[in-house]
Amino acid sequence: MKIATSRFGEIEINEDSIVSMPDGMLGFGDIKEYVLIQHNEGSPFLWYQAVHEPNLAFVIVDPFTFFPDYEVQLTKADLDALKCEKLTDLAVFAVVVIPENPENMTANLRGPIVINTENHIGRQVVLTNGRYLPNQPIIPALKQHKIQE
Repeated sequence: MKIATSRFGEIEINEDSIVSMPDGMLGFGDIKEYVLIQHNEGSPFLWYQAVHEPNLAFVIVDPFTFFPDYEVQLTKADLDALKCEKLTDLAVFAVVVIPENPENMTANLRGPIVINTENHIGRQVVLTNGRYLPNQPIIPALKQHKIQE
């Protein structure tokens, strides 16, 4: 299947790779289908591209790459919405904001995207434990873990 994107032009995707988000993303509840696109080989960053909205894509990252002690506690409602049978089937991503000065980039650790890799159902959850910021700086973690773009 071909989709149009503003960043990559027209690209070919496997329909089986489409992530269905019945509730959409926070602020984008009417957009229900996304696909993961690798930024560059070896990069920890991915694009979470809306399938039917060429101009909508989020930079995302596996938060455990930068914050190994990160914990995501899901509710029964979250697990039911994801149709999750095994926690090992879940992948977690954080939305990254890259401002004009990339040294100030942040990750939303309070509102991760959780994807069931078996059935491709996704859900953005809001962690209410107060431990994580919606704008957690990434550069200190990059330097601490010697991760390179």
